[in-house]
Amino acid sequence: MKKKLLLMLVLIAALIGGCSKLSKDSSLIRGQEKLESHQYDEALTLLSQVLDADPENESARAMYMQARKMQSAEKYEKNHDYDKAIKELDSIVNINNGSKKIKRESVNKKDELEKLQQTAEKEALQRKENAKKSSKEDMNKLESEIIYNNKKNEETKQEENIQKPTEEKPVEQLPTENVEENTETSTDVQSNNEKVETSADAQSNNENSEVLN
Repeated sequence: MKKKLLLMLVLIAALIGGCSKLSKDSSLIRGQEKLESHQYDEALTLLSQVLDADPENESARAMYMQARKMQSAEKYEKNHDYDKAIKELDSIVNINNGSKKIKRESVNKKDELEKLQQTAEKEALQRKENAKKSSKEDMNKLESEIIYNNKKNEETKQEENIQKPTEEKPVEQLPTENVEENTETSTDVQSNNEKVETSADAQSNNENSEVLN
């Protein structure tokens, strides 16, 4: 009786262990399928279940890392951060015991992103050169406009000076007092001259009278 009971317990344990192994293997297989179909969130969930049941499972751990890095590389690619995306893909190549399909895809994707990165760098350099050239052209244009405007203003000033009539200087008027003084002086001079002439005439008459006598 005891032997039968012990045998039954062994069988039950074997069945439980077998079912657990089947479940773990099933999760591992489905996790790999999700990984290779690029359904990274679902792959991470399934592979995490396998690692919870068997932390030493190298295949599950390797594919879990592949899923994480492929997911990160995809995110960096969308943000045009090709340098970080390439680093994530490059690290997948060094992961052993993972999906061989994902490893091949990571190599091809890395080559693709390196080409995109080179193109992006060339375009950025070209934009920089164009901006520098455009800035120089704008400066030259501005300098030319300034020179032209200065020359135009100078010509306009010269034309205005030529066409502008010469302004007559106003006649300076002497103060009234000076005019009166000059008038009085002139009158005095005239009176003195008349006196001198009268005296001369009188003297001449006297001389004539003496001669007659």
